[in-house]
Amino acid sequence: MNGYAPLHVGHGVYQDGLTVFPIWGDGPSASGFSWNAADLRVTEREDGPAVSELLVQNGSAKPLVALEGDLVEGGWQDRMVARSLVLTPHEQRPLDALCVEARRWNGGMTHTSRGRRAAPSVRHGNVGRRAEHDTQSEVWGRIHRYEEQLGATASSSMLDHLDRSGGTPIRLIDGQRGVVLGIGGKILGAEIFGSAAALKTRWQGILDGALLDARLAPPVRTESRLARRFIRNLGAMPLVLEREAGIAHQVGSRNEQLTVSGIALGTPYDTAVAELFAEVDALLHLAAFNEEHPLLEMA
Repeated sequence: MNGYAPLHVGHGVYQDGLTVFPIWGDGPSASGFSWNAADLRVTEREDGPAVSELLVQNGSAKPLVALEGDLVEGGWQDRMVARSLVLTPHEQRPLDALCVEARRWNGGMTHTSRGRRAAPSVRHGNVGRRAEHDTQSEVWGRIHRYEEQLGATASSSMLDHLDRSGGTPIRLIDGQRGVVLGIGGKILGAEIFGSAAALKTRWQGILDGALLDARLAPPVRTESRLARRFIRNLGAMPLVLEREAGIAHQVGSRNEQLTVSGIALGTPYDTAVAELFAEVDALLHLAAFNEEHPLLEMA
């Protein structure tokens, strides 16, 4: 892939409609960052809570990665990080957020972050959006599908649905840097990290979110050939530089079949594309979504 070293897909492991394929990447791993969710200190805004914005501080002496789709619990309502950032040591700044708990607007000022991740279909309501769609309404609409099909929660909360869904014992494999997710016999998407250590910090959150989505689909195993084809198609896509993401930069790409979003290090120039991110250690995180999967259709 333009911007990432060659990727290798392993054999899938199946549970309850979810098939998980490990990914390995050649080349050196990104190092020197904190991926510890507990280092992400999140509060409501000092001048009063706002649905779409939180205040975040890096509690680490290293640059800290906050990822799109990370869940923060508490405050006036549970939120999802709307776009990835890399913060300098001890930096404090506003954080774009989306509500994942539609029927609560009260509480304290602080949130906790434990490395939990929103389900892929909910995250796609953010990164896979088209300009004409209201992103927050799209995210709420996707959470509402759980309310309708799996039973309502007290506050229409993504976190409550994750708690009720149960976990999975699928384990990381040594050196694994990413995962392809198959749901209902089709590839839903993939997540790739710049290091195995980084993936480890979000592993259980990725699985729990995907397992929740699998409850909305037929309990069918996904074939390995589909995972390999998905990664080949991903490998053919260029990464286009988009906008600043703290001390990193957001990258992305889109066609009719795939939406790709991630963060990478580097100094931008003009409308820089693949050459800027030729080394594997420049790319910190990448998420890819299969636009042809029925769970990713607009709510």
